[in-house]
Amino acid sequence: EALYRRYNRRIAVVGAGRTDAGVHARGQAIHFDLFQEEVPFPSVMPNATESKRNSVSADFCNELQYSMNRMLRLEVRLFQLQLAPYLMTTKGQTAQDESNEEEQQDHSVLPRLRLWHAIQSSSSKWYSYRFTLGPTLFDPMERFTRTHFVHRPSFAPSSGPPYEITTEDIARLKSILGLYVGTHDFKAFGGQLEQNEKRAGRKINTIRTIHKVELVNESHEESHLGFIGEEGDYRIDFLIEGALYKMIRNMVGTAIQVWLGNIEQTQLIELLEIDQSGVKSRKSNPCKPAPPEGLTLECVYYDDLF
Repeated sequence: EALYRRYNRRIAVVGAGRTDAGVHARGQAIHFDLFQEEVPFPSVMPNATESKRNSVSADFCNELQYSMNRMLRLEVRLFQLQLAPYLMTTKGQTAQDESNEEEQQDHSVLPRLRLWHAIQSSSSKWYSYRFTLGPTLFDPMERFTRTHFVHRPSFAPSSGPPYEITTEDIARLKSILGLYVGTHDFKAFGGQLEQNEKRAGRKINTIRTIHKVELVNESHEESHLGFIGEEGDYRIDFLIEGALYKMIRNMVGTAIQVWLGNIEQTQLIELLEIDQSGVKSRKSNPCKPAPPEGLTLECVYYDDLF
């Protein structure tokens, strides 16, 4: 809508990943295409110095970013707006592909230019899930950014005072989350797979690689906004290549249920095994997804750019 007001035409905006309702994106990445006459491309200023071309590009991006932020809703902000680069690649491109001459014998790989793309050019994504454990009072100011897991673990006494989380409990949760690291089949963790496959007209690859999962204790830790975390505040960081729909929330929800003792750890391991029979589905996983408010897309990484 803001781009339409600026350029008086419909412009498609491509995001690096979609988020469910209630999920946040602090580091979402997007791209949109403009006509050459709408942008002072450095390539059309052959007589200008490199410093001048960079200055013109930066001035244009800063002005456009300022203008867009004035038109966008307050919960949506643009930052680090810049002209996308042309990326050099050699994938699948040989000298023979570049020539129609039959006598061409050089099969060496030649570089090829391709357009930068918010989805296709990304190398990995960082998601975080924030939550509170134990009997502590939940800060109502964080109700939109943190989930309060108040369930009593199955290994805790069924009656008596609220169960106090121990360091052994946290160590066990870390161990459970560590099972996700590596390459696994997340078919039992993806939401609406069949509907999305019908919409796309193809099978969706459910094999995903999790580079890192880390449980961070945010209790008494100063946040990026300067606030101090409450007792029992935690954050799970996921560094992944890419996620299926609702995959992260299902991973958190399942790990919490294993930690609570409601399902066996061996069952989680079985859910992650590559499905050779083709019978595995989301229904194979009895656990509900974790609530959306705790999940944030923190950053999208691009090896060629950042």
